[in-house]
Amino acid sequence: MKTVRVDKFKKGSNIFQSIGISRVKVTEIAEGDDGKRHEEIVCLEIPIQSTGISELINTFREKAPAPPVENVLLDPDSEEGKELGIVKKTWVKMPNLADLKYIRQKEEHGGDMGIAIVLKGLAVPLLDEEDKEITDREVKVKALKEMGISTDQFTQIASDITSLTRWTEKEKEDFFA
Repeated sequence: MKTVRVDKFKKGSNIFQSIGISRVKVTEIAEGDDGKRHEEIVCLEIPIQSTGISELINTFREKAPAPPVENVLLDPDSEEGKELGIVKKTWVKMPNLADLKYIRQKEEHGGDMGIAIVLKGLAVPLLDEEDKEITDREVKVKALKEMGISTDQFTQIASDITSLTRWTEKEKEDFFA
């Protein structure tokens, strides 16, 4: 890791752009020298970038679903009553985080955000069968699914993209020690 002292910011520069590689595991069937088939682990190195990811995440956070709010009669001896410091039975508005509709909406929202992060963060074009770049979001998602991308692989790429500009604990320890 290197340190660069910034003495000015110039409009139009890409000083904050982060680029990197997402390493994704794939298992293939290969034929050995003896003619027998065996599993072979392959590491796909996929170029990724962080440009525009923070703004994208902020936009998604603003549109995150909210849990329904319910009026609940809290007893002062209940766990919630003690946390809130109430001294007599009191009606309070509490979010229902266990609401099934809210949970489904939250999962769908998280999935949509992951898809958006991956599509924005891939630093290589996604091409169709005729080598033309795919620009439609839904067609891109369908193409990745048809290529066999797993949930774990997808999550790995999304995590690697968001990690391009976020310190890990180990990086902090090593760098700031």
